[in-house]
Amino acid sequence: MKANSIFNAIRHGILICNADGCIVFFNRVYGEFIGRELRDVRNRPITELRPGSHVPEVLRFRRPIENILRNENGQEYFASIYPLVESEMFNGTISLVTTIGQIEEHVSRDTRTLYERTREFEKQEILRAVALYGNTLEGKKMAAKSLGISLASLYNKLKD
Repeated sequence: MKANSIFNAIRHGILICNADGCIVFFNRVYGEFIGRELRDVRNRPITELRPGSHVPEVLRFRRPIENILRNENGQEYFASIYPLVESEMFNGTISLVTTIGQIEEHVSRDTRTLYERTREFEKQEILRAVALYGNTLEGKKMAAKSLGISLASLYNKLKD
């Protein structure tokens, strides 16, 4: 399977820039977000299209910037930008963009109550901890301790 089809299956905007801050790739969602086709802007600096972009900062310091709320050209969105490193070579950045509209759409489609969503979140966190520490009694004790709950609570929340 090609990376292109994988990136286009993701519902968040994805932008990849090279080590010079020039656009290498973006997925369909990102193209819709900026109103451009990749073929028209490939190899152009991201700062030409998005003057407030934090890509140059990530390139300079080689550290990610996560979950920043941006408002640019009347578009409100969250962005996370990560350095791309391959075989200890710094190759550029990858940005993940989620518009406020996407978040609102997701929230409006979720008809569960806050109580139901909270229970689901708790269960997922418990399952992650159990996966990390192991499904044995000792692993579950460690998971419960790391989550700040009793072993009995862990078992009760898993069976709900």
